[in-house]
Amino acid sequence: MAQNRLVINMIATVVSLTTNFCIGFFLTPFVVSRLGIEAYGFFGLANEFLGYVQILTVALNSMASRFITVSFYQNKTDDVLKYFSSVLIANIILACVLLVPSLIFIANLDHFIQISSNLVSDVTLLWLLIFFSFFISIIGTPFGVATFAKNRLDLSSLRKVEACALRAVILVGAFFIFKSRVWYLGLAEIASSLYVFGINIYYTKTLLPEVKVSTRYYDFGYVKQLISSGVWNSFTRLGSLLSRGLDLLLVNIFISAEAMGYLSVSKTLPSQILSLFAVIAGVFAPQLTISYAQKDTQGMKNQVLSSIKILGVFSCIPMAILFAYGEQLYSLWMPGQNAKLLQELSILTCLAYVFSLPLEGVWNVFTVANKVKVSSLYLFANSVISIVALLITLQFCDTLEMKLYVVAGLSTILSIIRALTFLPMYGAHCLGLHILTFFPAIIKNFIAVLLTAGIAFAINISQWIHSWGTFALASAITAITAFAINFVILLNKEDKAKLLHKIGLKK
Repeated sequence: MAQNRLVINMIATVVSLTTNFCIGFFLTPFVVSRLGIEAYGFFGLANEFLGYVQILTVALNSMASRFITVSFYQNKTDDVLKYFSSVLIANIILACVLLVPSLIFIANLDHFIQISSNLVSDVTLLWLLIFFSFFISIIGTPFGVATFAKNRLDLSSLRKVEACALRAVILVGAFFIFKSRVWYLGLAEIASSLYVFGINIYYTKTLLPEVKVSTRYYDFGYVKQLISSGVWNSFTRLGSLLSRGLDLLLVNIFISAEAMGYLSVSKTLPSQILSLFAVIAGVFAPQLTISYAQKDTQGMKNQVLSSIKILGVFSCIPMAILFAYGEQLYSLWMPGQNAKLLQELSILTCLAYVFSLPLEGVWNVFTVANKVKVSSLYLFANSVISIVALLITLQFCDTLEMKLYVVAGLSTILSIIRALTFLPMYGAHCLGLHILTFFPAIIKNFIAVLLTAGIAFAINISQWIHSWGTFALASAITAITAFAINFVILLNKEDKAKLLHKIGLKK
């Protein structure tokens, strides 16, 4: 039953991510063509600023799913009710506290960042709407636990497709009917957040009918427990922001708003790739949490190893396509922009994924086992080093391109080191495995990426990709080749037999 649920969740997640990616992929150039790359860059910057605010909310919310799910499967109904109501009420209070300084900051936005005079009012309204969308999401966070606790991620995945479609319809309609304004992006975000909020309330009532929200269940002790565990995730988020989340802000301050727009666009595909594999890895989290609650250590080990194999089979495909066909992709996707620069920045941004994507599922271990302190402190120290090195290095760069290369690439170097040392070693330690357990998978995946990328470059040697049709054909050939290579390199005899059986090629 657990295996079937995993397959269903996986399929729904892939469908959701593919649909959302396609909508975003074709929507982004549509929006950029109407707003300009500079105006669009402020949308990415607004979301990065939300990341700074999230540091304050992560401590409370990041461990809620874990504690509620564990309590549910240990039949501690009173704890479930107290965790749920305590988190919800604390989130409402937190949103109210953050509202005032957010409004003051947004009202004086042009004093903090570079904004062209003709965009000040539109960008200010954009940020106001995006921040309100964020507060809606924060208040609704506890209601998202229901699909996690019942291992029904298929439901939440499909609803995300609907929310993304709603966002696209609003944007396309607004840009076609009215004069182009960047704040339409914020309006679409609010509509999407409200839709997800309402759907999650419905799922909570359906899947967890025993959950009742009431102030009498509020217990500050439960809030304190969540914060004491989740505060280390705040350090993780802060570390992530220092290493990557300050990119757009630094470019805006030290280079220009236009350069910020280029970097924002170049990070779109790498962000989508990372999100894809992070969400697929997250499909394993509910069952991993259930196994932990049931003290099934062997089950946890098997699930993590399984996630590494599954992610490894597919991780080299987007890398090879971006490496070999990236310039043609950006030429088709963003006509009129510097396609070569966009490709180079994208490659620098996601080069570490060659090593880290198969290990995305390992991050679940730290949360489920409530061992986030060490990983959080490591990431924070790693990121401080990254931002200091970046600020120093920028002083020796003269050209715009060189500054962008440094911003995109320096944190990637440290990410590669992390993916080859801390993540596989500490992850194995937390599972009681030998610290070198995951390295064969890393090495095999690296070989698979090299082989697949080499084949992709050979396919494109005559530079015959000039349309979406030829790009799709080359990508399909690359994907099929990559799957065949990974089938041979990454899977053992037993894994191959199981896979062939699942797709009906072997009894």
